[in-house]
Amino acid sequence: MRLKWSRLDNAAKIYPASSTKTDTHVFRFACELNEPVNPEILQSALIDTTAIFPVYQYILKRGLFWYYLESTTLTPIVRQEYKPPCNELYDRNQKTLLYEVTYFGNIINLEVYHVLTDGTGAMNFLRILVSKYLSVVHSLPEPEIDYDASHMQMADDSFKRYYNNKPLKRHRLIKEHTKAYRIKGPRFAENRIKIIRGMVSVSEILKIARGYNSTLTAFLAACLIQAINEEITVMSKKYPVVLAIPVNLRNYFKSESARNFFSIVYTGFDSCVDNIPFDEIVKKVNNDLKHELTVEKMSDNLNLLYSLERNFFVRIAPLFLKDIVLKFAYSRASAQSTATLSNVGIIKLSDSIAPYIKSFDVCTGTNRLQVCICSYLDNLSVNFTTPFISSDIQRRFFRKLTDLGLEVEITANQIADE
Repeated sequence: MRLKWSRLDNAAKIYPASSTKTDTHVFRFACELNEPVNPEILQSALIDTTAIFPVYQYILKRGLFWYYLESTTLTPIVRQEYKPPCNELYDRNQKTLLYEVTYFGNIINLEVYHVLTDGTGAMNFLRILVSKYLSVVHSLPEPEIDYDASHMQMADDSFKRYYNNKPLKRHRLIKEHTKAYRIKGPRFAENRIKIIRGMVSVSEILKIARGYNSTLTAFLAACLIQAINEEITVMSKKYPVVLAIPVNLRNYFKSESARNFFSIVYTGFDSCVDNIPFDEIVKKVNNDLKHELTVEKMSDNLNLLYSLERNFFVRIAPLFLKDIVLKFAYSRASAQSTATLSNVGIIKLSDSIAPYIKSFDVCTGTNRLQVCICSYLDNLSVNFTTPFISSDIQRRFFRKLTDLGLEVEITANQIADE
């Protein structure tokens, strides 16, 4: 049974206050098949999948002190893609689900409002949806998925579970007062975003990353930092290039939650240094991430954020005041990073349905530069999402990969202004 209502988890609380038409906090997972999508079978598979994930059958409501989730009997309806990627899903004047499944040609899209879940939760939903769909289409036994959490485990607020109220001092690679370099330039009209995807061989890029004694995430972060640094004007070189990197806390704390459970770490490089050797950037980023990605640091971050929510004066403040404060806090946090790089990780599905799937992608709505990464089999998908017309940073990033000997297949969405 679903609870009649549910509190937002700690990470979700900031999204209703900070969501705008230019920064929707909606992200998209896409599965590209080797054949056109059958919408009727996809609808049936979606209904079966929602029965497994009752934690997503909620609408967002405003209370006196907090937003909250209210159970709903609304049925999700599969539609042919009808709007630009990562558009708004939440409308305070309508009762709508906080996720949506669409299709176009041979692509299945799952779009989710970040209030509901993070990338890991959405990925598990899509994996089960695609497995159910393909098993019916091709008359296959439905494969087992390595995610069998109970409904209570899915609904768990893991921030609350692992908060321990220990005294702490927050340690960050980037000081609180530091202002990061901000990418600027002409934007597309009507809040549209450009998505540029590069597909690379996982095995080949891992060989190169290991040659630098680096993880894949650190290597790609270094490529992005160098690409951004090469585009900075002389007047802006006083600001460092800083990347925000979301971290899946399930890798550090036992949790099967289908809700948000992540933290953010930072890495950066001074942009005032010209002609920085690439191996120095990789070394710096790799060391930063090794320093930050520990259970102790993740616990400190979790405790800090959850303690703010438990503050007496925060709890009794009316919602309209919380909205103002949270919106300001989000804006201030955004000013301390140049871009976001999010590695969702490896997407795994049964070998029986692998021949029918070409690739997976992930991207997000944003008012600045976001890079989202995921892999399926030997295909690594690197998606740049941005409202800026210029593609110079993306060009430099992918040129770096090709200069290192990698083959990159690049595609992009079509925008009328271009």
